Amino acid sequence: MTRMPRDAKGILDEQFLEMRWRALSLAADLDRIERAPGGKELIASDPSLANLREATKVLLQNEPDRAAKVQMLLFDMTPPPPKR
Repeated sequence: MTRMPRDAKGILDEQFLEMRWRALSLAADLDRIERAPGGKELIASDPSLANLREATKVLLQNEPDRAAKVQMLLFDMTPPPPKR
């Protein structure tokens, strides 16, 4: 049986609760970090959190390929440790 493609509203209706949960979860994580000792300074200075802030800007853009752009911002470019 062939499934009919869903329209944009159908996808939003299906995914909204999970999308909302992910946004709330991220907000709660950042709140916990900020409340911890040294958290305010870390939030302001940590490079990984700076990348996360840039990623949230990408999410709000009305342009295609948001997932690829966010992945590139959050991709760990640290070289692996040398093999022994």
